[in-house]
Amino acid sequence: MIAGSGVLNDVAVAFDPVGSWGTVGAVAVVLAAVLFAVGPDRSRVGPGRRLTLVLVRLAVFLALVACMIRPTIVATKKARQPGTVLVLADVSESMTVADGLNGQTRWQELRAALAAARPAAQALAAESSLDVALWRFDREARAVPPVGDDPFPLEDWQPAPSAGETAIGAALDDCARATAGRNVAGVIVLSDGGQHAYPPRDQPPQGVARRLGDAGVPLWSITFGQQRGEGQGRDAAVSNLAVSETAYLGNTVEVAGRVRLEGLADRDVVVKLMVENAAGRLEEAARVSVKGGRDGAEEPVRLAWTPDVLGERKVALVVEPQEGETVTTNNELSTFVEVVDGGLRVLYLEGALRVEQRFLRRVLSASPDMQVDFQWIDSARRDRWPIDLGRTLTTDYDVFLIGDLDAAALRSQDLATIEGKVRAGAGIGLLGGFHSFEAGGWASSKLGALMPFMPDRLARQPFDEPVRPSLHVEGPLQLVPDGRFGGVSILRLGQADQETRAAWQRMPALDGANDLGQLVPEAKRLANTADGRPLLVAREFGAGRVAAFAADSTWRWAMQGAGEQHRRFWRQFVLWLARQDGTEDDALWVRLGQRRIAPGMTIGCDAGVTRPDGEAVADVELEAVAVSPAGKARPVRLPRRGATFSGTLADFTEPGDWQLVVKALRPGREPLERSARFTVVRQDLELANPRANPLLMRQLAESTSGGTRAPEELAGIFDEIRTQPAAFETLEQWSYTPWDKWPMFLVLAGLLILEWIVRKRFGLV
Repeated sequence: MIAGSGVLNDVAVAFDPVGSWGTVGAVAVVLAAVLFAVGPDRSRVGPGRRLTLVLVRLAVFLALVACMIRPTIVATKKARQPGTVLVLADVSESMTVADGLNGQTRWQELRAALAAARPAAQALAAESSLDVALWRFDREARAVPPVGDDPFPLEDWQPAPSAGETAIGAALDDCARATAGRNVAGVIVLSDGGQHAYPPRDQPPQGVARRLGDAGVPLWSITFGQQRGEGQGRDAAVSNLAVSETAYLGNTVEVAGRVRLEGLADRDVVVKLMVENAAGRLEEAARVSVKGGRDGAEEPVRLAWTPDVLGERKVALVVEPQEGETVTTNNELSTFVEVVDGGLRVLYLEGALRVEQRFLRRVLSASPDMQVDFQWIDSARRDRWPIDLGRTLTTDYDVFLIGDLDAAALRSQDLATIEGKVRAGAGIGLLGGFHSFEAGGWASSKLGALMPFMPDRLARQPFDEPVRPSLHVEGPLQLVPDGRFGGVSILRLGQADQETRAAWQRMPALDGANDLGQLVPEAKRLANTADGRPLLVAREFGAGRVAAFAADSTWRWAMQGAGEQHRRFWRQFVLWLARQDGTEDDALWVRLGQRRIAPGMTIGCDAGVTRPDGEAVADVELEAVAVSPAGKARPVRLPRRGATFSGTLADFTEPGDWQLVVKALRPGREPLERSARFTVVRQDLELANPRANPLLMRQLAESTSGGTRAPEELAGIFDEIRTQPAAFETLEQWSYTPWDKWPMFLVLAGLLILEWIVRKRFGLV
């Protein structure tokens, strides 16, 4: 039986006749007929004795009929169960904001409300089967045991250090789980409504409140604090920081951000860009002054920085602390930038925005050691030709790529400058197109001395005339490496020459190519068509290299399943021109999904080892550790994904700068090591935005049958529960079937024996 008091308030009798009521009636009629038609012999017994015998037999017949109708006695009793009223009190740091009457803190107002409601809570517990359970919460929820009959032992309540978070949703869920199996008469939440929590304690409180409402549990909310108070007057915060993860040495980098200025209208605030130097210390790189506008509005900032040191550098936006600021932990945001050598500087000049150039730029820009500057010289704007490249050519480019562009587009002095750079060691590659090679007059220009083909003034393709078929070779064309020079690194698609030749035989065909005309004696055929026409030729010029590739449809390789071969070809093409095709050093790379996270968040990580031509090295094993700001290392698992490694970094709670150190182990070779840093941001969630949130508190109450109340109405909630208590009642049913129990058997047996005794005594047997 379930505990609780109850009274019997309903008794009923139910019948379940054998067969049907008709069957029972028929049997009763037969028994009545037997009783009155076959009575005792009147000649042998008097009327009195005959009546006695008839009554005994009638009792037997009635007992038989009672067994046939099978009566059941059902008794019902209602029992009331005990219940609990949960009171959740917010003890987080935001409750220390003094925005109440007479400078009281929210916590002081909450204590006063509980003290005033203590008699009503005690009366509720004394006059009903309900008890009052007090819980305090910030990041975690903890029960406060009562002292005697006092449910709110405020004097014995020892304040604990704040966890720096407020998890209203998780606290509600914790209390609901802790009281599972008990009847909850209601929930009262006392808070400022500030939900400030990191994962995994950031559970939305609205969802928990809806579950309470679905279960029929009312929730009342009481909000403490103001949406705008004196304790929150001034605050300068950096709310966003955006900068490229990779920067080239000597190039100007733009750092963008946003700052939020509250209570600082019409005041100039200094925002500084701090950058880590070679010694690992932050030093000022730039500053800007921002004037506060509409209160609480975010203001954009942009600062410039020119890296002068290679390696990973910490970059931070910092707002100088303002007089009267309560919180300064949100005055800074930081991230990390990898400063790399400019690597290969490539100037790509193109006269037509073809499909080929789009694919080519994509694969080259994806190489971390190549920086591609693209310039479109529109042939439709020939009225502006020749264009001035004087300032552009002051940059020390390693490689020049010239696409479908006529030589008349450039000034003679700029062409002479390019020739000088190639003679000094730069490389130049000419690509196929309608106005490429001698169709564009290149061998007849100031660059003619370095071209691998002879001048031919009759081969010029005028812009206003149809394309001359004699200048082109129709496709489909298969690229075949030349047996004499085809082993050059540009064409390498395998470890061995035989593997490379087989790979080129499987490559998709090209749409067509330019007719390169007569080659100079110094030119070397690196690749031809199947019928021997030159497709790729090269030569040396001074300290530099020159290559001419007659096709302009290699993008079809990428579109027809040979994307990796397409990438390798063009990367090796540029490396050969830059004389970097002979390097043998493999490179370990590490990429983090992001460089700035909140505690509890995860980071995606990719790593691998690549050869100089960009091919991934498969025969390698990686080991990784994460080093905390305190210097403690713990292993990190990076599972293999094909030829690379990918994983997820998790469980970072300690704020500060973490370091991921990855080591690559290769058989018979020295291990490679690379590191990448990221920051776990630990801002003061509680005081960074300590405004009260009555909207959230109202949403919680409206999800149930409860409501919102003022602090002075807390006692009224307990009175409301006491006068209209929740009906936690259970029904107990008790049933008894006399027809199949031993007393009925005794009655039947006793009546039959009595009938025999009476007949024996009356001399009828």
